[in-house]
Amino acid sequence: MKIYDLTLPFSINTPVFPGTPGMNYSLSHTVENDNYNLGIASINSHAGTHTDAPRHFLDEGCCLNDVDIHKYIGYAVVVNCTNKTAFGEITIDDAKPYEDLIKEHKKVIFHTGWSNYVNEECFFTDYPTITESLAEYLVDFGVHMIGVEAPSLNPEKYIEVHKIFLSNGVAVVEALTNLDSLPQDIIFFSGAPVGMAEADGFPIRAVAIIF
Repeated sequence: MKIYDLTLPFSINTPVFPGTPGMNYSLSHTVENDNYNLGIASINSHAGTHTDAPRHFLDEGCCLNDVDIHKYIGYAVVVNCTNKTAFGEITIDDAKPYEDLIKEHKKVIFHTGWSNYVNEECFFTDYPTITESLAEYLVDFGVHMIGVEAPSLNPEKYIEVHKIFLSNGVAVVEALTNLDSLPQDIIFFSGAPVGMAEADGFPIRAVAIIF
């Protein structure tokens, strides 16, 4: 068995989506004063490698505590889209060669290489695009998890594409990395978030396991 870490490095200084709050971590207790360290964190719920709960775009949508944890654990299909450049559309034609595998495993990850730009400003603005038609196509197959390397799904129609997935119970995982290290198209994926009752999303520790 080999484990591949698909998670971006995470710290309080991790860049967050422009216009959203930064993060903080402080100690309420210290070894010096209290014999132990205890930290209090202020976390941007969509920082780094993270998942979106339906509540992120749907007022009536559920929070993370009601998202089935099985959606984040199991075999996933990695679709090679490394030919996509800035604003390049990821379409049904890109998924077609993997159609039978997607129908079987219900989890799909799109490998674009976009995580290589994580330290550049364009990472948050110019990323490859999940089209509305592709989103509907995947929903029709009963897909229950989609993963991307970009920090979101579509630079222009992010609301529409998110709502297609989230209103149909599809778990969205964003800002994955290291997909180019994977030796095969079918991986065992694990990336469950903390099941916070109030959360519209949260960072995850995503890994691929090859048995």
